[in-house]
Amino acid sequence: MPLSALQLDILQELINIGVGRAAGMLNQMVNTHIQLQVPVLRVLTQSQLSELYAERPNSVFSAVQLGFSGEFAGISALIFPPESASKLVAVVLGKEEGLADDEAMRRGTLQEVGNIVLNGVMGSIANILREPLRYSPPDFIEDDISSIVGQGTGMILVARTQFSMKDHLIEGEVLIIFSLSSFDSLLAAIDALAGA
Repeated sequence: MPLSALQLDILQELINIGVGRAAGMLNQMVNTHIQLQVPVLRVLTQSQLSELYAERPNSVFSAVQLGFSGEFAGISALIFPPESASKLVAVVLGKEEGLADDEAMRRGTLQEVGNIVLNGVMGSIANILREPLRYSPPDFIEDDISSIVGQGTGMILVARTQFSMKDHLIEGEVLIIFSLSSFDSLLAAIDALAGA
């Protein structure tokens, strides 16, 4: 299901607005300047995403998931390769990298960052498209990509995200997994916005 250039531009802008909002909240939380950038946005099927991740050296990823429902339903996830996750935790906690090994603290920190980023992104999409969403509590998992995104027939927005803070560049990805009917509703809402 190819998107028009305009639909892709609007989606990119919605995600950029959300990521900007999340960066502001993270800056307050950790009291250090964090820049978040989304240089690339792609729309993939679940099998295309699994193929893309199969080419990567890691098979296990750290992910924070946030389920959402409303006119659009699905799961949003913030995914990091393990070394990026460890680096992010160390910077957020202000510790040397090897010292942030406390598993509960690591999970809690990643869950909090993921919650802020995903709420920022999903909140922007919901507010600008005027489609209220309900959220389930965030979940932290470490697993392979197919366990994180599932095996359905939905469409996935993949936004590669860069966190720059304290001379560190940390790569992650925001994935928003929509059922096919929800994805159609999303595109209809975007078209309505573009026509407004």
